[in-house]
Amino acid sequence: MRNATPTFYKQLRLLAKNEGIPFIVDETKTGMGQTGKMWGHELWYLQDSNGGAPDMVTFGGKTGISGFYATYDFRMNPHCASFEQNLDLTKVINFGVSWRFIQKKNLLELVQDTSSFIKIELENAARDKGHIFNVRGLGTAISFDLVNRGACDSMQAWLLKRGIVVARVGPQTLGMRPSLILGPSHAANLRDAVRAYHPLHDASDRL
Repeated sequence: MRNATPTFYKQLRLLAKNEGIPFIVDETKTGMGQTGKMWGHELWYLQDSNGGAPDMVTFGGKTGISGFYATYDFRMNPHCASFEQNLDLTKVINFGVSWRFIQKKNLLELVQDTSSFIKIELENAARDKGHIFNVRGLGTAISFDLVNRGACDSMQAWLLKRGIVVARVGPQTLGMRPSLILGPSHAANLRDAVRAYHPLHDASDRL
């Protein structure tokens, strides 16, 4: 399955707006630069559509702090119970420091460069070796499928022995969620390991 296109999300956003349905985007897994943008939904270019920006964006995980932001129409009622008493200001400060570091080191641009490198190299490996296919993803949140559905454990173990951590994200799918400092020179290790893998390792190279 391929990624849904920005056109799909624009139409979905417009449909929600026309039907009076709040359009909420959960950025728990996709926020903080993993897709090459601060927020993954920036790649949908909703600001260019008739629907406009999401009504609400929730976040957590990689941001180091859980929260949300919303449009004016979905602002919090000041008379509702406040969550400020449970707010950890240290996490807020850490979030700001992390974001400034990302900007200072141009890490979003690095993610985009690394993403292009990984996709090209994995697609070449898929064509040349024939044991993986369907390379997909945004930024460095990249996944690929194995032709042999039973080879995921073997491939994962093969990569781990070479210092590369990938996760099972489907019955025949492995995915990577690296840190933002991953560069093409590091990603070359993934390329080389995938190319060196052989289906015969399925029976002999498990952990």
